[in-house]
Amino acid sequence: MRNILKKPLLVLAAGTLFSTIALGKATEITLWEQMEPAVRPTYIKIVDEFMKKNPDVKVNVVHYSNEDLRTQFQNASLAGQGPDIVYGPNDNIGIFMVSDLIKPIDKVVSKDLIQKFNEGALKSGMYDNQLYLLPEFLGNQIALLYNKDMVANAPKNWEEFLKIAQANRAVDAKDKANSKYGFLYNEKEPFWFVGFYNGFGGEIFDSKNNPNLDNQAMVDALTFVRDIRAKYDLGEAGMDYDIASQLFKQKKAAMILNGAWSWKEYEDAGINLGVAPMPIPSKNGYALFTNASKGYSLSENTPDKKTEALNKFFDYIFSPEINAEISLNQSQAPGIEAARELPQVKNDKLMQDSIETIKYTVPMPVVPEMRAIWDAMRPNLEAVLNGKMTPEDAAKKMQKDAVDGIKIIKGE
Repeated sequence: MRNILKKPLLVLAAGTLFSTIALGKATEITLWEQMEPAVRPTYIKIVDEFMKKNPDVKVNVVHYSNEDLRTQFQNASLAGQGPDIVYGPNDNIGIFMVSDLIKPIDKVVSKDLIQKFNEGALKSGMYDNQLYLLPEFLGNQIALLYNKDMVANAPKNWEEFLKIAQANRAVDAKDKANSKYGFLYNEKEPFWFVGFYNGFGGEIFDSKNNPNLDNQAMVDALTFVRDIRAKYDLGEAGMDYDIASQLFKQKKAAMILNGAWSWKEYEDAGINLGVAPMPIPSKNGYALFTNASKGYSLSENTPDKKTEALNKFFDYIFSPEINAEISLNQSQAPGIEAARELPQVKNDKLMQDSIETIKYTVPMPVVPEMRAIWDAMRPNLEAVLNGKMTPEDAAKKMQKDAVDGIKIIKGE
């Protein structure tokens, strides 16, 4: 996911003083979030509307980048401060749980509201069968994006994919500005790579949440990503998120991999966009990227006296119409089941693409050990791509690094 802002930006939605009510001043709720830049204007508008309809509740919204949100929330909460609500990805749950920074949200919000959520979305907010996050959407998945003006139909298998990608490749070694590419993706980022690992039959953890990285599936996945450039002559050395995205917008790349959060951005840039699962040469046939959610968790420090105000806010934010509006803004499947049945959702092509490609995903583990997995994958993946390590050696090193990292997380 893309997170551009590095410094917190305080937004007091509506920017005015709100009326006090007969029983006293408005209850203030502080919410820290890390929403994508394209989503924030819509979200602030919605919060504005909520406060106008509920003058007894004031919501202070503070924006952070993803990493800053995590560290700032941890530091503030341990000091007994910080927000009442933290909004972010569900893989934060495990990290926050290690230090008891959040509390079960189903002890605060009404059962009637919880029953309105899509079952799969609701599960994404659970840890040890306890609900800690109200999911705004379920998705965040990566899929194959193709320019329909360059690719008539989505490839249904690896052979078709390879033929299309190579046919659209025309690299000018003397002048890269004249080059065109059949396929590009963010090759350095484990969030992309893990889809290949899953697609070759791998599972990140065993049944006891121990790392499960040194195996044939990992060797196969590492060999595959190395071969994209070395064997199949696709992509470009050093390709990352920005390179792939910009060349796709410029209509110089026929196919890329990117997440649902980006799809509307490409359509707005004039791309005749197609969305499909990514074929790979495995028994499964397709990459299996992770699905995840973003949503709301409650700080352990949130006082009980704010329960009524919190329920008003959540009831509004998770009304089908509002949930659909926010979800449509980022092509993510709504967390509320009734929102998925609204005409504006059913008639939106990108939304239906999102719901369809979720079928080619697996749930993102929300355990704290996941942080060690990402840290173990990144340098070893890059070493393979750069020809400095074999897939077999990298798989072994990933496993060792993950085990060592988890020991640190657990304080062992």
